[in-house]
Amino acid sequence: MPSGKTHDRVTVWLTPWVGLGAMLVTERWLYTSLVVMGFVFAGFMFGPDLDIHSVQTKRWGRMGWLWWPYRRRVRHRSWLSHGFLAGSIGRCLYLLVAILLLILFGLQITNTAGHTTVTWNDLGRMTGQILVDYWRLWVAIAIGIELGAMSHYTADEWVSSWKRARRSAVPKKRRSRKRRRR
Repeated sequence: MPSGKTHDRVTVWLTPWVGLGAMLVTERWLYTSLVVMGFVFAGFMFGPDLDIHSVQTKRWGRMGWLWWPYRRRVRHRSWLSHGFLAGSIGRCLYLLVAILLLILFGLQITNTAGHTTVTWNDLGRMTGQILVDYWRLWVAIAIGIELGAMSHYTADEWVSSWKRARRSAVPKKRRSRKRRRR
């Protein structure tokens, strides 16, 4: 398996190509920049290795505790973490639920203190409206995130295959057997 530094290099090397591809497909700077930002975010902070204590987890800093339940529940390199689409969708849903819980907690505190009167329905309506009104932007970000995850698990697969091939190509040394005398 590649190290975190290798994954970082892959992200850096592929970023211009992702940007070029996004520009050729979308022909818009806004969508291109969102795809690239999603790719870089996934490559450095939001990739499949959040299911273990990794460089990506450490980059969350003080918010790293947020990924502790995820690490406890999701097995490393399972389809839930390294699966095509499923891994990215799972991480996005996990993060969305965590953010919503933090927002609800904050709203409950401010509502109790009498500073605001935002209800859960208001929050749901606002969130839904943002998702509907800006769906193209969200799709561009999601594509970037999935491309970042794909670069990660493709690098994992290539390095693992290369190591397996190297191991099978090198003949194993035979140990000399010394006979015991009785």
